[in-house]
Amino acid sequence: MTRTFTTVARRRCLERVKSRWGLDILGPKLFVKMAFMESLLGIVACDVIKTELIAAVGDRDVYLHFLPYSLHSTPQEMGGKILEGIEVVRAQGARRLALGYGLCANGVVGVGYDDGPLVMPRCHDCIAMLLGSPKRYFEMFRKLPGTYFLTDGWVRNDADPLSSVLIRYTPRLGEKKAFRGMSLELANYKAFCFVNNGVGDQEAIRARTKENCQAFGKEYLEVKSDINYFHNLVAGPHSEDDFISLASGQKIVNEYFYNII
Repeated sequence: MTRTFTTVARRRCLERVKSRWGLDILGPKLFVKMAFMESLLGIVACDVIKTELIAAVGDRDVYLHFLPYSLHSTPQEMGGKILEGIEVVRAQGARRLALGYGLCANGVVGVGYDDGPLVMPRCHDCIAMLLGSPKRYFEMFRKLPGTYFLTDGWVRNDADPLSSVLIRYTPRLGEKKAFRGMSLELANYKAFCFVNNGVGDQEAIRARTKENCQAFGKEYLEVKSDINYFHNLVAGPHSEDDFISLASGQKIVNEYFYNII
């Protein structure tokens, strides 16, 4: 978890609250406290995008709370865990909320925030965020069908196929059966693609992507990306094509993800 509140950000928030409430009414101490709470953004996000989000936040006034990547294996539990994370950022005084999740197998459906507005990616999963936008995701999907994308989050969480075989499956099934099973899972994939967005240990991610290619007989690809989408999640703008913006108390429904570009 990370919280930052810079001098510049503090000054902006003080001015905003002063114009709304007035220093004479609140008194100096309460004035400063309300300025901080009025401005604080809380983000509950998946660990797979941790590196990108921390880089995008920089020195902004943001409270970050990350949940384990393993929740994707149990999407029926995801909503409850996100709500627990929301309570954590609420306890820190967050009055605005962002989610670092897509629809994620309907895991976010029913989630909402009662203490302020909520913004989240208009994406089915985090691949679109990491590639830069839902639009670019569909462009890449059409251009490179059958591609398995890898970034810092998957490699760091040992969630790439090769790590899954060696760490999770081999101890239970033996190496031969583990590789055979994963090869069947990857039968419709033609390539592994390293998404080079300039954060994390790029050489380690590139090397692990190539190891996956060698282990499963796939082509190696590399595409350039950036973290602008994460900057926008944190600080805006929140365009309708890229983000879902909800009012206080409004809940996420899967219809918000229909007709994505």
